[in-house]
Amino acid sequence: MTRWPLRVRLVALLALALAPILALSAWRAHDRAIDAEAAHAGAASTAAELAVAPHREVIEGTRRLLLALREDEDVARWIAGVLPPDELARCETYLRRLVAQFPGQYSAVLLTDKEGVNRCSSSAAAAGASFADREIFTLTREYGDFVVASYIASRLSKQTILPAAVPVLRGGQFHGMAAIGISLDWFADLSRATSSSAPVFLTLVDRKGQPVAGPVEGALTLPVAARTARAVEQREKAFRDYGRDGLPYEYRLLPLGAGALLVVAAIPAPARFLGAADSWTDFGLVALTSLASLVALWFGAARWCLDPLKPIHAFAAAIAQGGVDPRPFDVRGPPEMRSLADNVAVMADAIRSRERDLRASLEQRDHMLREIHHRVKNNLQMISSLLSLQGEQIRSSRIRRHFADAQNRVLALSVLHRHLYERSSWALVDFQLFINDLVRQLSAGQEGAGAASVRFDIRAPVMAVGPDTAIPLGLIITEAVGNAFRHAFAGVEAPRIVIQGAESGGEVEFAIEDNGVGVDEASLETRARSGLGLTLIRGLATQLGGAAEVGPAVGGGTRVAVRFSLPSS
Repeated sequence: MTRWPLRVRLVALLALALAPILALSAWRAHDRAIDAEAAHAGAASTAAELAVAPHREVIEGTRRLLLALREDEDVARWIAGVLPPDELARCETYLRRLVAQFPGQYSAVLLTDKEGVNRCSSSAAAAGASFADREIFTLTREYGDFVVASYIASRLSKQTILPAAVPVLRGGQFHGMAAIGISLDWFADLSRATSSSAPVFLTLVDRKGQPVAGPVEGALTLPVAARTARAVEQREKAFRDYGRDGLPYEYRLLPLGAGALLVVAAIPAPARFLGAADSWTDFGLVALTSLASLVALWFGAARWCLDPLKPIHAFAAAIAQGGVDPRPFDVRGPPEMRSLADNVAVMADAIRSRERDLRASLEQRDHMLREIHHRVKNNLQMISSLLSLQGEQIRSSRIRRHFADAQNRVLALSVLHRHLYERSSWALVDFQLFINDLVRQLSAGQEGAGAASVRFDIRAPVMAVGPDTAIPLGLIITEAVGNAFRHAFAGVEAPRIVIQGAESGGEVEFAIEDNGVGVDEASLETRARSGLGLTLIRGLATQLGGAAEVGPAVGGGTRVAVRFSLPSS
């Protein structure tokens, strides 16, 4: 993070600060979504229970009615055997009155013996009929309790009924059945009334999922029959699916007693994403607010921090690149940035003032150094001229030669100082130019007509060296060239001196060769003991940190080679 830009760091820091708030908001939104889902499921179940309550009330009322009928003492006597006409009339009248109390709700009431043969009924059409083959009789005998069977077409009336019955027991044994037919049309009318008053659609279905009774709109809300049958088989009390009208519903399966019919309550289900949106609204607001904060910080940092820093940065860069008088800048930003800009401007003025003072001081120093080198060069040239004048007064050729050697050495120093004050850098000289100029001066100072015919071949490396390197090398070249002029070219038709150097990896090898008469080892030892030249060459090579080799050249003549390392600076 230390290498990130300032704006990225600020945004990352704010994001870290907002992360716990977002996490807490998401956690609470998740809990609210779960609670809302549970509340919706509870509300759906409650609505379904309330909607089916009238149906259950009818079923419960029917059960109580049949139980009360079974407890009547006359009922056990009426189903015990064949009734005399007066007793049969009395029973039928009793049952007709019972049905008449609930107009439209029940179709007929009948009493059968244990074989399923009708003994007494509210309808004359049931006289002597057997109901042993009916589902209601089988269920009543097997369960021994109140049961509701599948809907059937009634034999006693021209309508579809929902049969319900209770067993008549004697000594705990099945003795007969008291049954009643609930009008399915009346039941359907009850479903319509319920569905119109609440957003719950009720439909009577059998255990195969097929609708039995109910409003048309209720049948459209049912899922496919296979889905309802599977829910009945797996004893699902609630599930979610799409109705036949293509809309989502919450379904509740509500059995009606121990019978084969169920009430399916279909409750319109809200779209899941809408429900989720309601639960996650607060989190969305927190997330949007956090995002807006990050965006505001991103652009705010650029507007009030980074943009005002740009002219300051450009101004400082101009100062760093040596701008003498960079263009003034105008910072538009908060007071802190304007104060920083003012301080940078003051600092720049101080730097420019110090640079002017330093530049003036450097110019004065350069002028003094140039003057010093110039005067040293003039003094050395004066010494060389004095030596030359003094040498003309000497009659001994040997002493005059020594004066000439001293004059050449002074000349080498004079050439070096001239190159130093003519260059912009007082610490370095162009080595190639220095060698060429030195050789030219040495050649011009030789006596005799033969000196002018000597051809020089100079291949010095192009490099800048300091005085500590240039002075020893210049003196070595002076000694080698002077010795060649004095001893090497007697009787040589085309005298030539080759000066070459090579630099590689900080190592320099410098050689001076001539094509003169050459020297042998004995002669070199004699010169080393009696003369100053070879001793000076070897001493100067040692001063350079290297070594000098003096010996015969490959093609004849003399070769002086010096190997040394350039200073690391």
